[in-house]
Amino acid sequence: METDAGDWTDRSFEEVRAESPDLFDAFASAQPHFAFPGGESFAQQEVRVNAALELVQAGPLPALVVCHGMVIRAALHTRAKPGQIPFRRVPNAAIVPLDPAEAARADLGGGTATIAS
Repeated sequence: METDAGDWTDRSFEEVRAESPDLFDAFASAQPHFAFPGGESFAQQEVRVNAALELVQAGPLPALVVCHGMVIRAALHTRAKPGQIPFRRVPNAAIVPLDPAEAARADLGGGTATIAS
């Protein structure tokens, strides 16, 4: 479920930010209209993530899905009511409930939040 970062694949945040500061800011703030140059948009990723999660939810539960923070963001975004949860970075190794209200109240633990470098 990794994000298709297109032309940004294997490039550092520093390099991308220097080349396209406005586009990088749209990415970093998770603006809904954002799309990676030559890659997928956040909306396209959400469709993919939620199709995969529907398959998981149709199987035996409880289930554990291991993924990166942007995938978690996509899963929570489509489950949230408008304005329900602000975007926030997810700490490494966090266990995040897929219910946005539970996620907002949860002590996510894990490591420190990954900061755009």
